[in-house]
Amino acid sequence: MKKLNLVFLILISFTALLAQESIAISLKVNGDVNLTRAEKISSLQTGSELYSKDLLESNEDSFAAIKFIDGSTIVKLFPHSILEIFAVTEQGKLNKRSKLDLGELWSRVDHGSGDFEVETPTTVVSVKGTQFLLEVGEDGATTLYTVSGKVEMKNKSDERTVLVQEGEKAYSTGAGLIEVSPYNLEEIE
Repeated sequence: MKKLNLVFLILISFTALLAQESIAISLKVNGDVNLTRAEKISSLQTGSELYSKDLLESNEDSFAAIKFIDGSTIVKLFPHSILEIFAVTEQGKLNKRSKLDLGELWSRVDHGSGDFEVETPTTVVSVKGTQFLLEVGEDGATTLYTVSGKVEMKNKSDERTVLVQEGEKAYSTGAGLIEVSPYNLEEIE
């Protein structure tokens, strides 16, 4: 009886894994980018399907560009970056909530698509129809550059929130004042 229960449990787990739907695809991978899924590490390849809770880690001189399956959002992960991706379909839209633990990402989010949020160790960035660059230092300090549109940045510890307009950057350590100022394009090139 115990063996039958064990086989049944394994079969259910395997079926649940197969039923999981992909949420994104890797458009381009250059260099050494690791993909961790269900505690297994492999090398991310161009054209790989990605699922919620996948962890991407780019190494030196490496990057990955991914596109979410609804076609609304492209994310480029730069070298020395760690990103965990999540998405769920709600009311017919794919709401994307990812976590950038370290490094840099650039993103383009089409207006009218599902929610797009990126959590860092110190902040949460919420986007609807824009382009932005996000940097997270080893201490968790976060810098946001809004290239077009508007992006909301919120400190996780004190819930302080600012709206960062096109041409502005915001800097936060996660508590207290979020510094907002204009930036030059040379700063992000």
